[in-house]
Amino acid sequence: MIFNIEKGTLKKQFPFEQVKSCEDNDGLRFVISFHGHQDYELEAACMEDKQIILRIVNEILQMQKNGQTSPVKSFVKKNAFSDVVLEGLLERLDNLSNKWVKYLVKVKRDEVIFYCSQKLVPEKICVNMQDCAVCAGSYNSMPTFSIHCTGNTYIFRIPLNEQNKSLEKTTSMRDDWVSILKEFCLQSHQCPVPEGISVASKNLEMEKEERFYSQLNTSSECLKVEDAYKVYEEVSLIPLVLENSGTAATEKIPCSTPSPQVTSPCPFLPPPLPVPFRPLNPSTRQIKTKAFHWNTVPQEKINKSMWGPKFAQKKIDTQRILRQFQTSDFSPVLESDIAKQSNILLDQKIAHNFSIVLKHFHMQPEELKEKLLIIQECDGGLSDENLTNLRRYVPTAKDRGMYLGYKGSPTELHIVDQFMLQMCKIPDLCPRLDTLLAIREMPIYMKDIHPLISQKIKACKQLLHSQAFPAVLTYILAMGNCLNETSGKGKAKGFQLSTLTKMSQLVSKEKSFTFLHALVEQILLQEPDLAKFSQELTEFEAVPGASVKGLNAEVDVLSKQLETIDQYRKSFKSKHHKSSTSEEQFLKELKEIIERYGMQHTELTKKAHEMKKLYSEVLQKFGEAEDQDSQELFGWISSFLKEFQNAYIDLRPSL
Repeated sequence: MIFNIEKGTLKKQFPFEQVKSCEDNDGLRFVISFHGHQDYELEAACMEDKQIILRIVNEILQMQKNGQTSPVKSFVKKNAFSDVVLEGLLERLDNLSNKWVKYLVKVKRDEVIFYCSQKLVPEKICVNMQDCAVCAGSYNSMPTFSIHCTGNTYIFRIPLNEQNKSLEKTTSMRDDWVSILKEFCLQSHQCPVPEGISVASKNLEMEKEERFYSQLNTSSECLKVEDAYKVYEEVSLIPLVLENSGTAATEKIPCSTPSPQVTSPCPFLPPPLPVPFRPLNPSTRQIKTKAFHWNTVPQEKINKSMWGPKFAQKKIDTQRILRQFQTSDFSPVLESDIAKQSNILLDQKIAHNFSIVLKHFHMQPEELKEKLLIIQECDGGLSDENLTNLRRYVPTAKDRGMYLGYKGSPTELHIVDQFMLQMCKIPDLCPRLDTLLAIREMPIYMKDIHPLISQKIKACKQLLHSQAFPAVLTYILAMGNCLNETSGKGKAKGFQLSTLTKMSQLVSKEKSFTFLHALVEQILLQEPDLAKFSQELTEFEAVPGASVKGLNAEVDVLSKQLETIDQYRKSFKSKHHKSSTSEEQFLKELKEIIERYGMQHTELTKKAHEMKKLYSEVLQKFGEAEDQDSQELFGWISSFLKEFQNAYIDLRPSL
């Protein structure tokens, strides 16, 4: 697995079956491509880490490639996180003509869809997984499978081609389709769709797909996309950890939520008094404002929503809004169209993007060097956003050669080139920006991670010290063995905690009475006080977020950041024997930061070791696998507590 971790929480988990490739890129960067997900552009902390990550990922991918046998199962694994988990071209037996007709078959988690464009009228059939059964068969000695649903039977076979012309191959592929369809049918039966849910949304999706497939047979003019580079996405630096490798990289991926704001060390200042608003002059009607990026309601859903015909617009003070969100008049970039400038040294596309970024730099190019010697923003340093943007546009080796070889006057250059020239003159610009960003992020991460580790320690201690929770588990074991012994399955000596999630799925003759209700009933009859066992597990009342594995990874990343800051301080000191006043102050503050955060990190590391040790004891106590993730395990327990309480409320009036 590849884990995408943010503040100890596993945001994304990618099985290696979903990984398409891992390729080298410029400098410390590399790219991981996925099936069914956008590519990730990553940046390692150092060249050694990058080489280790590339080697490990590609070795795993090669092993998977060598052991890959079934294209059908491979498709399902690659699309495990997609809407369509399996699709392929099959042949269906037409009941009227008794001929085999080609259909595109799509398997979703709750339905199977067949498309046919060979008939005079394009056909589409949808079958709900809850209403169907799947079985293997044969037709004229050819392997087939059939889908039986309410009053209809659909028979399919694997088309013969160069890849699967042998009977053995087609039979194997048929069996794969059958096993996958049966699995999803079983899941649908276990998780019925609640009554009263409208099928309107499903019908809309079907209409969209119908329009899409009808367009496959018609020629359409290719859409020309221009100026795509004008669109920017905010990025968040999130550690990416490869399991079992202990190697971390910094990942740059679009985030749905903004990164936390850095807490300024400056004293808290009260908000300023409201500024009186003056009506905008008619000549300023074309004034530019900031854009509000929202997700609009699709047109086809407007009429039936609150935004429909009866929706009434609210009256607002437009002049006030325009003035509040007016963009700054000051900008060092005077030219609005970079493409018209022929004397710019920098690449046109990069220059255009960089010019947009520079609109937020309220300074002259020659001030940049001094600004990057100021650590905190409140002392006059650059903002986090400006530092991040500069990091994106660090000059390449080719750029440095071009700008440092420039013999003319800097004032004759375009403002974009003037900033790039100043950036080229700053020694070790990239490490300096990384150091400043790490210093800004470190107090936030330490502040956020410390309570999460403390919470995990408390949760582990509660599980280890609780006597009531293990007693409840023994009731579950006794009840399960009672059922399994009479059903011929045999007795068990223990069960994994993942079993707790299945208790509400086993229903009795009375559909509203589950195995969980039976557990509550037995406990209330035998040991009523045991029903209050959740009082010993108060840390599980909220759904656990961060994982032990993720938090340990975060502590390792912090350790590496501190090490990187210290290495940069030593390097900077060795290269500046005759330091200026600002450089001496920069070195002094770096040393103070390393000492202050070093002590905090030492304490954090001790707590992380304690957390890891306690969680290992929890896994041992309950017989769980050593690599069982705490986020998942604690989630099972948290859900069980809530479901137990609900079942208790259901039964209490009748006892």
